Amino acid sequence: MTIRFGFDGQVSIEGNQDPEASRAWQLHRARALIESRGGEIVAEFFDVDKSRSIPWQLRP
Repeated sequence: MTIRFGFDGQVSIEGNQDPEASRAWQLHRARALIESRGGEIVAEFFDVDKSRSIPWQLRP
């Protein structure tokens, strides 16, 4: 049985991070962890410049 996961990544532009590079790195790490245990990522969400302090229901 495959366990399905949603990937939720985030990057802040305050630290001058490259959003695409950060997303790729985070997704790679998440896949390595999940797929090695028989899971798969079936949905992806990635926030750029959204504080973790913003409630989920108020995020775009």
